[in-house]
Amino acid sequence: MKPNLQPVAHLGRFERLQLVEDLWDEFAAETGMETRPDVLDELERRAVWRDSHPAQGKGLAQIAQALGVSL
Repeated sequence: MKPNLQPVAHLGRFERLQLVEDLWDEFAAETGMETRPDVLDELERRAVWRDSHPAQGKGLAQIAQALGVSL
């Protein structure tokens, strides 16, 4: 198991799955904007890259097609 997952290593498979579901539900319920400086810095870095390389990005339709997902 990866070192950063050691705190949950004692949980069984179904308990870890329940943890993931609970975390996902909590994540989905968050509606506020991200305010952590490190995350905002990363978003800014990516936006600058996107603006500097307009032909290299992929649209949502391209990503969905590559994943075999229909929108």
